[in-house]
Amino acid sequence: MLSLVDHEPRWNIAPTDEHPMLIQEEDALNVAIGRWGFTSSQDAIKAPINARLETASEKPMYKEAMRTARMAAPATGWYEWMASPVGRHPYHHALGSGEVMWLAGLLHPEGLQGFALLTQEAAPSVAHVHPRMPVVLTTGNVTAWLEQGALPSTLPPLTAWPVGMDVNRTGNEGAHLAGPIPTLF
Repeated sequence: MLSLVDHEPRWNIAPTDEHPMLIQEEDALNVAIGRWGFTSSQDAIKAPINARLETASEKPMYKEAMRTARMAAPATGWYEWMASPVGRHPYHHALGSGEVMWLAGLLHPEGLQGFALLTQEAAPSVAHVHPRMPVVLTTGNVTAWLEQGALPSTLPPLTAWPVGMDVNRTGNEGAHLAGPIPTLF
């Protein structure tokens, strides 16, 4: 059986990359490898990477997956880019506690492990960076999402900080990518 500890941590995952995920299969939670992109193709192709939580259960593309094909991707954080008059600047987002989080998502119903992450309106603590964010689960509520499709009614405390531009290159890897950089304000 595949285990999350069998995987080296990644610090710069981009659409079409493979990523470990937790899924519900029959009556057990299992670890699988998925490709970020909601597609039935096993090839790395451009596909939707996000699904809006507010409308996913109504959209023909995601409706079945919302009922029967949920997944959760482990993460220590995610990147989002803040727009400014001089360009876009990356920020790393994480749980305030620093613990591992789970990003809620949907598997493609054809079962080839392509997935889209669910997004929602950003928490007030990180909305200054971007108006949307992934649906974040803590370890305590990931099972309810996978088994019943239940999401928590409150968001966990989140924090965000500016990081260097090295994260803009998908080939770059390492914990240093999530390290804060000095700012003037």
